[in-house]
Amino acid sequence: MSMPSQAAEASGAGRARARHRSGTAVLAKGRERCDAILDAATAVLVHDGYARLSTRKIAARVGIRPGNLQYYYRTKQDVVRAVLERYLDRAFAALEARLASTGGAPAARLHSALDAALADQRSAESCRFFFELWALAAHDHSVTEAMREFYARYWLRVVALVLEVNPSLGRQRTERRAALVIAMLEGLTLFRSRRPPHELPLPALERELHLLVDHLVLEAS
Repeated sequence: MSMPSQAAEASGAGRARARHRSGTAVLAKGRERCDAILDAATAVLVHDGYARLSTRKIAARVGIRPGNLQYYYRTKQDVVRAVLERYLDRAFAALEARLASTGGAPAARLHSALDAALADQRSAESCRFFFELWALAAHDHSVTEAMREFYARYWLRVVALVLEVNPSLGRQRTERRAALVIAMLEGLTLFRSRRPPHELPLPALERELHLLVDHLVLEAS
């Protein structure tokens, strides 16, 4: 993980690169076309797998020519960046709305955020989406960088939530523990795959995760 200022700069730079070509989504029709392209790319990843992801296949699913797609996004990597950016923007908007409705103590807000992440994992399509992105990142440096930027933004939000709960942890320790919280959350997807390494009861795993997060966040030493 980068330090927060570096991560924020990298994230901002990534968002600038990920966006559609300048001036192509000013009108409603252009914005709708961009969304259709990103919807199609997500569907190809989920249903066909990373190996079949191409601008040609995305364009075919939208019903446009590859050249029309490249009018909005120059490369497949730009499409993947935009898919991740849109996913995280939507997830953050939903999270902030959830936190606003939760109110109460910071600890309650943190656990509400955990519940939101766990609820998203229960979607088989969401899990497949990330499995395919991780596989694609193993073969494509540009996608690796997009994933790093995605998780940098995610991590910074968790850092802020943990600091709300226990400011006495200090910045550096909070950064490390926020990274561990994310690692546990992401690792839980292994047990949601079609062939998990062990048949464990997921509701019990989720309860244990909440208890472990309490320990990580509230234990100062």
